[in-house]
Amino acid sequence: MSSTTMKLSMVLVVAVGLMSNTIEAAATFCPSTYQPTSYAPISVECPTDVQWIRPPTRLNPKEAEWVRGRKRVVADALDTYLERLCLEDFDNSRYIRALRRSDYAHVPTLGLAISGGGYRSGYTGTGAIRALDSRLEAANEQRVGGLLQSLTYLSGLSGGSWPVVSLPSHNFPTVDEIVQIWLSQPDGSSNSSSPGSPESIFEDIAAKLKAGFNVSASDYLGRNSAYEFLSGPHGGVNNTWSGIARLSNFVKHQMPLPILQASELTDDDKEYFGLKVPYYNATSYEMTPFEIGSWTKGFTPTEWMGTRLDDGVPVNGSICTLGFDSSSLMMGTATSAVNFWIIENDSNGVLAPFPKRSINGHKRSTPLSLRDLSLFPNATLNGLLEGFKSIFGLSAAQVDHAIWPNPFASSSSGIPRDLSLVDSSEAGQVVPLWSQIQPVRASSFIIAWDDNPDAEPYAWLNGTSIHNTYLAAKASGLPFPIVPPPRTMLNKNFTLRPTFFGCNANLTTTGTTQSPIVLYMANAPYSAYTNYTWTQSIFSNAQMYEIFDNSFNAFTQGNGTLDHEWPACLGCAVVERSLEKLGMRRTKQCERCFKKHCWDGTYDEREPGILDPGLPLAPGLSFAEWNATIWN
Repeated sequence: MSSTTMKLSMVLVVAVGLMSNTIEAAATFCPSTYQPTSYAPISVECPTDVQWIRPPTRLNPKEAEWVRGRKRVVADALDTYLERLCLEDFDNSRYIRALRRSDYAHVPTLGLAISGGGYRSGYTGTGAIRALDSRLEAANEQRVGGLLQSLTYLSGLSGGSWPVVSLPSHNFPTVDEIVQIWLSQPDGSSNSSSPGSPESIFEDIAAKLKAGFNVSASDYLGRNSAYEFLSGPHGGVNNTWSGIARLSNFVKHQMPLPILQASELTDDDKEYFGLKVPYYNATSYEMTPFEIGSWTKGFTPTEWMGTRLDDGVPVNGSICTLGFDSSSLMMGTATSAVNFWIIENDSNGVLAPFPKRSINGHKRSTPLSLRDLSLFPNATLNGLLEGFKSIFGLSAAQVDHAIWPNPFASSSSGIPRDLSLVDSSEAGQVVPLWSQIQPVRASSFIIAWDDNPDAEPYAWLNGTSIHNTYLAAKASGLPFPIVPPPRTMLNKNFTLRPTFFGCNANLTTTGTTQSPIVLYMANAPYSAYTNYTWTQSIFSNAQMYEIFDNSFNAFTQGNGTLDHEWPACLGCAVVERSLEKLGMRRTKQCERCFKKHCWDGTYDEREPGILDPGLPLAPGLSFAEWNATIWN
């Protein structure tokens, strides 16, 4: 550590050692107007009208009410979007009238889920959002614009959490606007205690510890990301996850509902080097601006997360907590994979493997085994851990996961007082579909954007992520399309072109139309080799838009050069699940589209070859030639 950091360490160790465990008198004010001034949660007078624990049997009433309002907006957006498509033999006016006659109950519930994968998924997934936005004229010209305006849900985890947090926190500007904000943020490289520096971040964390809350590397990761992705002073320290529900475009239903996902560690989990690793059936927690919890244990209001509960009642009946739900912490929790980084580095990539792999430098097409590469830069990781040890006296095992007060704690039944949460990629849920496929949300169509590299040796995609979700959904009895194993995904090129799953209700876990149709979109090369290192975070404007253009080409199929009918086929999938409810039939054009783009249930389990695709929009342009131009 630097001498400045060491000096700060000494100061903070003394400060932490003198901290009082008593809680100051509760503040009295209206919680709905509260905006934090520091990273530390505060104590306030407990509300009298809060349901502290809600059983997981139905949709949160506030979310249900918001969704009803959103569906009215979606109906108008769908009308414009479908008119732009000019579908053959499809009576758009009749369809929209029928949606409105149903009091908007049959408006299809659409979603986009952005996978883990560090900055790689964060930026290529942002490109996916951009490609579907009607505020981008090129998207309208290619007839995919307007789908963003038609979404009800937007979910993310790990690197995919960054755009899912950032865009709503900024009141949902366009991607071209938000990326200029990202690129203008301070990089935090100063050795002084300037905003965004390690010293400043550790000061924030110390304030939270002083307020009586556990801290971990997730706090650091979140505060570090905040300087790029959040709005407001001091790295968006005044941003809370529940606060999004008070922003104007959310109140007016002009953005989709953001959902983050994390997984729980328990005492029964596997252990390597003294660190826990979750099983694939780990409990999945979701975080919306309304509530936080799981579909097996229940939910608690997001705004009051951090309040100590015992058997569903505040431990201190008069003092509760506000501000724990910092948007920084939400990002830090969704990206909390420090346990995996440590274990994989210490085992030379043998233990705790998951698809989030690193390709060193710009050698993205060099055939290096992903398993032989360090997942996270050792020097950075060791520096982070040393900071927590020297400043707070905390070991790696104490800070390698997010630590939250457990709203389901029960001294009578032995349920622990703290939750231990990690990146859901560790439990196989790399694409955050779990929240969207809960039956109470009645999803009709979901776009699964996958950019968590799992195909050796060139770090493209082999479909493992979405196949894992199918297996988990099947085991839990949730409605989801059947998805074939990676060998079939590769042999049928499903990771190199958009593919629908679940068009035929017989090819779903329930054999019914209760399952959404899922469009699997894996990051693949169209106009750029975007299999760059997942930890790479610095890009020029030109490089950023090269990434965005590649995502745009994926969703437009190269402005129609690869498939001129693709936008219409996408529209067919969007409306499919709602047609039967409205007494309408699938058109011949949509039949043709589904025959071409839907998985037909056949398998090809031969050993696939190495996935090393070229650029279909620039045939013959090698990686070396492309890399020598804009990327250098």
